[in-house]
Amino acid sequence: MSINVINTNARQRVATTAGTTRDIITANDDGAKDLRASIHEVEPNRSMEINSGDRSHLVYVIEGSGGQFSFKGENYPAKKGTGVYLEPGDKAGVSAGGTRLVLMHLNVPKHTSKQINGAANSYYFDQDKLQALVDAGKIRIRTFWVNKETGLSNSWDMQAGLMTYLPHAYAPRHRHNRTATNKEGSVHFYMIFEGTATVDDDAGKTLPLGPGDLVLIPCEEWHQLKATETGLLYMEFQGPFDFKTDMINDPLGKDWYIKGTDDGTGNPIKWVQS
Repeated sequence: MSINVINTNARQRVATTAGTTRDIITANDDGAKDLRASIHEVEPNRSMEINSGDRSHLVYVIEGSGGQFSFKGENYPAKKGTGVYLEPGDKAGVSAGGTRLVLMHLNVPKHTSKQINGAANSYYFDQDKLQALVDAGKIRIRTFWVNKETGLSNSWDMQAGLMTYLPHAYAPRHRHNRTATNKEGSVHFYMIFEGTATVDDDAGKTLPLGPGDLVLIPCEEWHQLKATETGLLYMEFQGPFDFKTDMINDPLGKDWYIKGTDDGTGNPIKWVQS
């Protein structure tokens, strides 16, 4: 199996009571496994409800402002950069105000092979208020929306967040391997929001990428993402959050630092991850 680039802009839009929906990761997409994803367009003054059922869900606002999430009896702003993470059995409503909302919505089964401590938790998030990390080379910035090691989600079902690359920034060539508690391996994808880039596959082939492209990367496939002169803004996902990463010739590639902090020597505090 090789890297699968999906042009989500070309996926069929289906009318709904809220607006439209596009299925962008389906059972027919190579590398999808049990991951499912859609893009919903909620037209002004309309609303939709997400019921999680027996799976874990992530809903993220790609575009729009002035809307509202209804979640656990409270209301929260629905605008670009906000969203909800839902554990099984929970639900949330989202309504648009005077402008259309565009939502990224995905769901995965529970990952029960790796033990957690404490109760599962659903939550609302605003990425502008979350901890941001910068890499050792100061060319990449990331913000996690879902990640057990940052104290957000308390499950291993997924890791997801926003990545920003400066012009010509790049990730180390790397792969994500199976573990004893995840023998099937994790689903991994990039969803490009802004800018252009290339991704190199296991065989050294270079694939061009642009806004709307979704890159499904097989487990244990060597890959490297490189931004062009435009820089890059994209979503990164792994599910379950249970894998081991190998990197080639880049011992600092896994090092990330908490943006805006000081360890007492003028350097940011290192973020410790597994």
